[in-house]
Amino acid sequence: MSTTDSTQRSVPAAGESGGGQLPDPKRWLALGMLLLATFMGMLDVFIVNVAAPSIQSSLGASFGQIQFVVAGYVLAYAVGLVTGGRIGDALGRRRVFLIGLVAFGATSLLCAVAPSAAALIAFRVVQGLAAALMLPQVLAILQVVFPQEERAKALGLYGATIGLGSIAGQIVGGALIKLDLAGWDWRSVFLVNVPVTVVAALGAAASVREVRGSSRARIDYLGVLLLAAALLLLLWPLVVGADNGWPAWGWGALAGAAVCFALFMLWERRIARVSDAGHALLPPRLFGHPGFAKGLPTALVFYSGNAGLFLILSYFLQDGLKLSPLASGVVFLPLGAAFAVASLQGKKLVARWGSAVLVLAAVVMAAGLLLVRLPVGSGSAAHQAALVTPGLLLCGLGQGLIAPSLIGLVLGGVAPEDAGAASGGLLTATQIANALGYTVVGGIFNALRGGGTYGSAFQDTLWLLCALALVAGTLLWWLRPRQQATAN
Repeated sequence: MSTTDSTQRSVPAAGESGGGQLPDPKRWLALGMLLLATFMGMLDVFIVNVAAPSIQSSLGASFGQIQFVVAGYVLAYAVGLVTGGRIGDALGRRRVFLIGLVAFGATSLLCAVAPSAAALIAFRVVQGLAAALMLPQVLAILQVVFPQEERAKALGLYGATIGLGSIAGQIVGGALIKLDLAGWDWRSVFLVNVPVTVVAALGAAASVREVRGSSRARIDYLGVLLLAAALLLLLWPLVVGADNGWPAWGWGALAGAAVCFALFMLWERRIARVSDAGHALLPPRLFGHPGFAKGLPTALVFYSGNAGLFLILSYFLQDGLKLSPLASGVVFLPLGAAFAVASLQGKKLVARWGSAVLVLAAVVMAAGLLLVRLPVGSGSAAHQAALVTPGLLLCGLGQGLIAPSLIGLVLGGVAPEDAGAASGGLLTATQIANALGYTVVGGIFNALRGGGTYGSAFQDTLWLLCALALVAGTLLWWLRPRQQATAN
């Protein structure tokens, strides 16, 4: 088979009858390119937070405009994920991944040269939509291309990449601002994506084989509109409402989101009843899959706690201890390193000891959060920052053990034709969880800070995060029978 043929022919789902077809020999190189794009997409969710003050000063932007620079990407990304996954199911996941990747690089360049805050906001929205096309294809391709005996390892690497991308945003952003390469200042945080995009696009074009869902798949346009409206009405007040004192329109938007979600689910059920084309945006049959149905609420709890920790720790380090953005990012390194190691080793531990490892991991997370509380308020800023390291190591170990297994649990056993929609659904739940973590955990932290110091507010909010970790552990135990079936 020629290289050209190999990039055009669809790959049957791993574990399906394929006439004895051998696994794709380029699958590990393809994984590297897919993970490079994933890292870049996750990096851009967080990297702009560090660059925000420089952007505001350089472009003369208002605080509200800076909010939109950050929120525009997150909202467009979250709103487009399920649709992007379904487009990949219909048109081919390799093709849609490459289109999204090239669009992501092009919009990154436009962000880097944006002449005004309004232009930067517009480019960030389009960049988020490009990420929503690109990233759901990654999990869908991994689920299909890798045989079952290798899938857990691939998902472990994916989980490690997600964790490192989330943490590296603060470190890389701080370093680029400090270095001020070629006088680009904040623009370098976008410009760095361009060469990475070129490498990932060329590598993916040469190594990623086409993976298709059902040949009958079509786009559910009314479903797209209803889900987009529901997610926008939900996420917009969560992302910007808290900073504006929770105005009345925010509560109205949340009520509208509930109505749109209800209409969306009714429409999807109608499609499932009257159509044999399999073109529902989020097929109701997915919610009959135990892993998907039970895994999404588990993901909401788990990721909202993680997002809350990143937020309040950043505030405590930068505003409380007065560390620079770069120094603050360095404090996160132990958490990121532990997350990566645990993501890679978790498969072996779960295979040997079963799902009890995941429940224990949640307890380890809670113990780590308690350790992070202990040094707060004792000694100099450098002393406090150094002494949170043991607790952050434990948090990273717990998070890294859970994340890849949770991804495998939600997506394992999903029909190949629905892999893109399921991947988009999981990533959407993750983004909703991030918004909830920033809003709920951040709001509680801010309210506590109003009556005390950054240190005391940080310590008190950590109790909430401990509770969320234990709730996540309880949900993982609830998922235990399905998780074991998936692991086997």
